[in-house]
Amino acid sequence: MIHVPAPDPFAVFALPRALELDERALERKYLQLSRECHPDHNRAADTADCAAVLQRSAEINDAWRVLRDRWARARALLEAESPGVLERNKKLDPAFLVTALELAEEVANSRAEQVPALRERLRAALAADFDAVRDAIAAGDLDDAARRFHGAHYHRKALADLEARQ
Repeated sequence: MIHVPAPDPFAVFALPRALELDERALERKYLQLSRECHPDHNRAADTADCAAVLQRSAEINDAWRVLRDRWARARALLEAESPGVLERNKKLDPAFLVTALELAEEVANSRAEQVPALRERLRAALAADFDAVRDAIAAGDLDDAARRFHGAHYHRKALADLEARQ
């Protein structure tokens, strides 16, 4: 089976590749594109035309899922700008990994009264992670951005684990 890469979500929405997007403008663009591909507006007589409309609709929905989530958007941006950058930069600093393991243990062993402070600490760490990814991209250091993206995974996972305990 041949793997066909997904279309660039920025190109699907005719947007410049950027990490920061206006959320309201993005949603308006999604609604506009969705209306253009809606079956009620595209009553094709021919099966090929029907298939093309459905394909375009799927591309729009897939791009929407990526672009509306800032972490998915960061992943797409990094891969679009430097294919394979995430795979090449999966290895993280051992000291960071030790800290991430300690954080996971702290989440697993937290008591109810510790959860609000821990949640805020994790949210702050994620905000700092995103800022670091954004700054590295802005500086043109996509390898550093990819490593920081991978590091943020541990904070996202810890927050998800914490929320799942509630």
